[in-house]
Order: sequence, then structure tokens, then C-alpha cells
Amino acid sequence: MDFMDTKPPVFKEALEPLEADEWINTMEQKFRLLRMTEELVAEYAAHQLQGPAGIWWSHHRTTYPEGTSITWNRFTTAFRGNYIPPGVVEMKVGEFMKLSQGTKSVKEYLHAFNNLARYAPEFVNTEAKKIASFQRGLNPEMLKTMGTGARATFNAYISDCLTQENDNNNYSSSKSCKRAFGAGSSQSRAPVVGRCWVFLTSLPKVD
Repeated sequence: MDFMDTKPPVFKEALEPLEADEWINTMEQKFRLLRMTEELVAEYAAHQLQGPAGIWWSHHRTTYPEGTSITWNRFTTAFRGNYIPPGVVEMKVGEFMKLSQGTKSVKEYLHAFNNLARYAPEFVNTEAKKIASFQRGLNPEMLKTMGTGARATFNAYISDCLTQENDNNNYSSSKSCKRAFGAGSSQSRAPVVGRCWVFLTSLPKVD
């Protein structure tokens, strides 16, 4: 099998540090399928650097003394130093620790949580830690309605959060409808009443 048969990914730039780390991990997985020297592995990997990354490597390559053997270890050390500097990772960990739901929906908060959690594995390496970290950023209303009941898994906790969010939204809509029916002129409340009718008819029927 030739290296190109494994369809190695091209790397041009990374908007997030972990994108660069994921590229390295993917390349290493593909190299395990082949028997190549460290130098050849590095050469093939360098070939997959294009655009800004290719320009960076061309300049960085000239910093080595002539005749220097570029091994995979030397390549990854240089690559990670440029694309995954420790200071940036520390910054991402700080963002994770300060992350809060605020006005975001549960799904929006979950997306941000999962993105930043990758930089702080020590805080999400068990189900209990992951739940506790997610709870820490929930807005007060959601945290209150979720109560203190224990959930066995993170997925179960998220499922309960989504259900509770839907219940909260329905409750808020119901209160708004009651206020709309009880206040204001018939002309000014007509649009609100119309929306309320749509909301009420969308609720599941109870036998």
C-alpha cells in the first residue's frame, strides 16, 4: 500500500489549536498502516502541508543546519510548537472554566461546552466530572428547575435538561397567553392571541 492510498488529509491552517492536533493524530493513524522510516514519514507529512502551513514549513525548514535529518518527532515538535502553543491551550482551559449558559439554549451551551471541554480533559474524564462541569455553567433558572437528582450518565443529564427547557418554555408561553387574554384592547392583543392559539393547539392532547 502506498501512502497516498490512505487518503491523508491536507493541512492548510487551523482556526482552533485542536484542529492541528487532530491532523497529527490522523496522520499517525495512517502511518501505522505502513512500514516507513521516521524520515520518510516526516517527508510525506510535510507534503500534505499547503497554503499558509506550507509556507510556514518552507521557512522553518531553512532553520535547520544543512543535512539535518527531519524525523517525525522533530517534525511534530515544530508543528505543535507553531500551531498548538501551550499559552493558547491554557487560554482555552480558562475559557472552559468561565463558560456559562447565559441566554443560550441548552443545545447552544452544549455545543460550546463540548468544543472547549477538549482542552480540559481532566475536568471531563468521568461521567460525574462532566456533569458537574456542565452544571457549573447552567443559568440559575435551569439549575433550579433541574434540581439535585443524580443522573448516571452525562447523556441522561443532557436529555433531562432538554426536556426541562421545553417544559419551561411551554410554561412561559402559557403565562404570556393568559396575560394577553386578560389585558389590553381587543385590537392590540389580536396578534398575540393569534400566536397563543397556535401555541395552545400545538400542545399534546390529554385523554
